Amino acid sequence: MKPGPTSIGKSGRESIEHSVRFGWFGIPSVFAALIANCKLFKPPRPSTPLRLLSLIALDAASRSRGSALGTESRYAIIRAMELGALLNDRFDGDDYDREVLRKLARWFARSGHRNIAWCYAKRLRHLKLSRPDTCENRNTVRNYRENVNKVSLAFLWALARAKTIASAELEIQHEPDLHMLFQMVMLSQLIDDMFDMRRDRRRSLPSLATGPDVSGASLRELLSIYSVAAPLRLDQNFCMGVALKIMQSGARLVIMQRAAFN
Repeated sequence: MKPGPTSIGKSGRESIEHSVRFGWFGIPSVFAALIANCKLFKPPRPSTPLRLLSLIALDAASRSRGSALGTESRYAIIRAMELGALLNDRFDGDDYDREVLRKLARWFARSGHRNIAWCYAKRLRHLKLSRPDTCENRNTVRNYRENVNKVSLAFLWALARAKTIASAELEIQHEPDLHMLFQMVMLSQLIDDMFDMRRDRRRSLPSLATGPDVSGASLRELLSIYSVAAPLRLDQNFCMGVALKIMQSGARLVIMQRAAFN
């Protein structure tokens, strides 16, 4: 039976057990992940603050399920974030470092994550090559953006938990903390698209902030959609809910400041 909000299978029972075991609103898991990933470990390191925060969030989610990220998994995730950025640039027609991409491809080819990386690259390429035109309606563009970001997050979660991308996508869809993490990713995408409006229009790339039917009201609607899972319940998802509320506030400020240029 497929997992759903009204059924509690094995993963649901495990989530309840982890909630009882780690408790304290998820604060110990987040605090431990913060310490573990902010210390100065040898390269490769996350190259941007956003990637570091993503690594901390993935580690905290993994710890809440009973196991921290190992050194090998952490380094694989760092390389995967770099690989994803380079592949996105390549498929969008942007400039990218070909030598770094070749090195990352060789590293994954020799690692135990070869099949996961190959599956991710294949899925991303298909999504990028079949992306909608800029004249498409905003719901079509939204589905495209969500699919790209969901498979990218699933790639990282699959590396973190030794899963397939398909099973990772199911967990992102049904596990509250992972779904909130996905919504934070989409809020980051919305903010990025707001700043890149002119560039995306010039290069005819679809985005959440451009299109014939995009307006201030539709942008606020997106903000509401990607913030709906942040009720700040006092449970193991409390910290993720707080982070989502912060992202929501940041996205609202960007929309207010930049919607006039749309």
